[in-house]
Amino acid sequence: MRRFLPLAAALVSGLATALSLPLVVPAISIRELDPAGRLELVAFVSLVPAFLALRGFRRALGAALLGLVAGLAYFFAAIYWVSHAMTAFGGLSMGLSLIALTLLVGYMAVHWALAFGVAGHLRVRFGWPLWVVLPPAWAGAELLRNYLFSGFPWADLGYTQVRTLALAQLASLTGVYGIAALVVLVNAVLAELLAAVWEKRPLPRAGPAVAAALLLLSLAYGRSHLRKVREEMAAAPSMEVGLVQPNIDQSRNNSRAEHESYILDRLVGPTLEADRAGADLVVWPEAAYPLEVPPGVASFEVPRAGLPQLTRAHLLLGAPTLEFFRDEEGRRLPRVGNMLFLLDRKLRVLDRYQKIHLVPFGEYVPAAVHTLFPFLRQIVPTMVAVSPGRLYTVLSFEPEAAPAGEVPARAASAKAGAGGTRPADPPALDPVRLAPLICYDAIFPEIVRTFMEERPAPDVLVNSTNDAWYGYSSGPYQFLAIVQMRAIEARRAVIRSAYAGVSALILPTGELAPGALEVGPVDPVLSPDRNEPAHLLLARVPRLRGATVYTRIGDLFAYACVLFTALALGAARLRRPRAPAFPPGEPTPEHPRS
Repeated sequence: MRRFLPLAAALVSGLATALSLPLVVPAISIRELDPAGRLELVAFVSLVPAFLALRGFRRALGAALLGLVAGLAYFFAAIYWVSHAMTAFGGLSMGLSLIALTLLVGYMAVHWALAFGVAGHLRVRFGWPLWVVLPPAWAGAELLRNYLFSGFPWADLGYTQVRTLALAQLASLTGVYGIAALVVLVNAVLAELLAAVWEKRPLPRAGPAVAAALLLLSLAYGRSHLRKVREEMAAAPSMEVGLVQPNIDQSRNNSRAEHESYILDRLVGPTLEADRAGADLVVWPEAAYPLEVPPGVASFEVPRAGLPQLTRAHLLLGAPTLEFFRDEEGRRLPRVGNMLFLLDRKLRVLDRYQKIHLVPFGEYVPAAVHTLFPFLRQIVPTMVAVSPGRLYTVLSFEPEAAPAGEVPARAASAKAGAGGTRPADPPALDPVRLAPLICYDAIFPEIVRTFMEERPAPDVLVNSTNDAWYGYSSGPYQFLAIVQMRAIEARRAVIRSAYAGVSALILPTGELAPGALEVGPVDPVLSPDRNEPAHLLLARVPRLRGATVYTRIGDLFAYACVLFTALALGAARLRRPRAPAFPPGEPTPEHPRS
């Protein structure tokens, strides 16, 4: 029994930690269970059982196995919804989708195993407490997951705190990795305290003092940073933006050529309403335009386009692109792209951006997989591999001066309509600079940092996405939390327009502006309203300037954690093991009492 108790503790820790993420349990509700984020605090204690169990392991392999079990439990609970895209839209059977999901979860859980194994090894070698070795090992492992095999940093531990606003502001200094390290530090200190009580030893002082000091400093910085950013937002120039969410299920999008008129009707109506309401910019979701266009298209002002000219607003339009080229053997082959086009009022293309970070198995199948796992090609059975973009193109336009007097206030939705008036902001005639992030781009903090290095830097981020793939699940809400963290890291508002999912204006503090649009009819079975209309969110977007510490230094904190861990591992090879403090005669998981 003693052999399985540590694994049970790891399993409990993994499942409990997943409660801190935005979660949807379809058997209970198709909406988020904890929209206020009160369960985020669970993350500060949920890893304690696994860390207590880790103290009993003398070998790195056993410690890594413990971390693997905890990671498997956490990531299965967090991303169970990935299989929905595979079965509903990828054509996989339930059995094959579970295999593919298990492979993905296993890849993610290995990084937890790495952190546990490294920390366990260093603890034995040096006799250091877990709170010294585990936080840097954890931050380093999560940094690795951001890049390894193209990267998949979904559900990083730091995202569990995005709605605990004061603490989440730490990301403006260290990125999401600093928050993860702090959460691990607190759990490790609590585990050491409980172990001391259980073993009737004097309570440790250094760990609790360090954890309390860092936690209080982080909260104090967060509150000060929040106050400063809110003051900057109040004084900053702004613009009126319309976010269009057409609420079309993915099955229609997959055959969009057959539903061209239906899709355009749902996009054009709210767009015209936003234009009449005085919007400076209307944002469409990822690949919302139902026709494929040449990547070099100069204008959408043709009858075939089905788009009306606007009176005031610019339009940021997501569209798939298609062109043909000849390879070295003279064969005529297609090249597909995923692009955002910035259009002026007369629908002329001012600039364009092509998606840089593509989704493995969603937009392309990695070359190695064709050989090793040929059955996984079925995930994208009818799709030509999408070509990635190479340029970090900041999109820029000059808004018109706001008319004197008053402008319409924001509206919650197209069917509700815009209502009321308020005083107009002072006109801001300097060019608006947009950093475009198409869907998957937004989960990688280095992409936003690269945009922020442009001079002049963008003053607003835009995330056009299609979350219909996820169905009614945790996926759209977890993605929203990731994008909220990008807003905090860069201190920029994020305009997020979803085909179906969650459209919202995210403020530079990470808060959601009023009126966020919930998930639309993305699942024909679970949808509460099959005839859910398209929605429009009108929002006033603050345009901030300047940089954060994080956008200046990048992931220096995470790389420092990697360096510390690497140096410690190197020193450990030159040092004889020093056994951690096990009470005399106390059995360990690897050496149980007979």
